[in-house]
Amino acid sequence: MQKFKPLLVELIWLAVILNATVLITIFVFGWTFLSNHFDIRLHENYFTISSWKIVLPLFVFFSFIIFIIKEIRYHFNRKTSNIVTLVLGSVMILLIATINKQVIISEMIYFGDAGTYPPLSAMNEARMKAAISPVMHVISNTLTFIQFLVTICLLYVAFKMGTHKVVAVNHNGISDNGAKVVKQPSVRASKLSDEAGHKK
Repeated sequence: MQKFKPLLVELIWLAVILNATVLITIFVFGWTFLSNHFDIRLHENYFTISSWKIVLPLFVFFSFIIFIIKEIRYHFNRKTSNIVTLVLGSVMILLIATINKQVIISEMIYFGDAGTYPPLSAMNEARMKAAISPVMHVISNTLTFIQFLVTICLLYVAFKMGTHKVVAVNHNGISDNGAKVVKQPSVRASKLSDEAGHKK
């Protein structure tokens, strides 16, 4: 049981963050949000989004930020927490890429100057760029920048995991790779030996 305690602690953290995310979405969108679809009406267009498609990205975002802040306190020494952080960051990058793609496609199809004809596959690059409004350019660039920041965070976590790797040593002072590890005497032991030498 002691072996799985770190994993259990991280799962409890994730459960608490999930509950907090659900409570926040209920507070913002109302009690019927989780049982119904989220409807958006813009001019003559009507969008229906499943509630979990809003809860999931928020949960991943909150979890990643909280785990990063939490592990800064421990200097990224805990392996289980670092692995959870890496998984959350990877999922977050995939979600941001998907959202970024949907934002651009929705803008070109529903709100752009290109309309639905010609199809996107037949449009040249200049016309595709002209079909996207400057606001969507800003949103797309912001999402790309967030992806870059998350990637930098993941690289930093992986680097800290590598620097804090613990070498297993047996009772003879030999590590797993066969190297002999010399144990340094503690400060208290050296002080006691010095005091014994002075008494003599």
